[in-house]
Amino acid sequence: MLNILTGKQFADKNLLEKIFAKTSELEKTYKDETVSKSLHGKVIATLFYEPSTRTRLSFESAALRLGAGVISVENARATSSDVKGESLEDTIKMVNGYADAIVLRHPEAGTAERASKVSSVPVMNAGDGGNEHPTQALIDLYTIKKSLGRLDNLHVVFGFDPLHSRTIRSLSQLLAIFPGNRFTFISPKSLAATPEFLEALKKEGVEVEVKDNLDGVGEADVLYVNRLQEERFEDRNEFEKNRKLFILKPEHLKDSKAIVLDPLPRIDEIDVAVDDLPNAKYFEQ
Repeated sequence: MLNILTGKQFADKNLLEKIFAKTSELEKTYKDETVSKSLHGKVIATLFYEPSTRTRLSFESAALRLGAGVISVENARATSSDVKGESLEDTIKMVNGYADAIVLRHPEAGTAERASKVSSVPVMNAGDGGNEHPTQALIDLYTIKKSLGRLDNLHVVFGFDPLHSRTIRSLSQLLAIFPGNRFTFISPKSLAATPEFLEALKKEGVEVEVKDNLDGVGEADVLYVNRLQEERFEDRNEFEKNRKLFILKPEHLKDSKAIVLDPLPRIDEIDVAVDDLPNAKYFEQ
């Protein structure tokens, strides 16, 4: 696996078990301050054409803790030669001369794959438009496994913008490989997941439900919510009309053992009062 471009690359239960075992090992060595400097002498380039807090800092933190150096371009659409008209392909070829791996975030779907075709070093997709976010999906899966002890026979509720959310897309595709899972997608009708995407999940054997209300969400095993993706709306009025239609509140979780996940940032989708509940796992996530 030279590049990490899509969550589908990890649709192998044995591979995921190996990754999670290594993750658990790294967690322990990090806490013991004995983590291996296995990337000593390497340079990681984080090339971000789109805003990021968690993804950029987590990649850079991981690289530094493993002994690598980091070079970074933040807000590349405004501060890199993209402003001068340089193509993505030319930028990637140039960065190949500086780095041993590239972490790329870009607002356009398919850019990570485009970059990988001209890159001689590994490219890691840190989010390409509304398409995918594979490493976030790995984090999400690991959090579910660590919290609930399993990845099968789960009822997972996804909200509230399945049409635009790349994290919902990546995670649901990976959870679909585990038996007995069923998904409920909650959103305004205008932001519902596409029929093609839902059909693909059904073909994997997943039971799928689509709703436009929060009734009974506390009965799920996992509530995976994501903000409305403001930057993907063509019509600002459409965003404003829908942004506060669904807000997860403590009353939705009364007597519930469901874990609440959110790839963040949180905008309107979770009431801050939920933070104090044992269900809330999003900052740990």
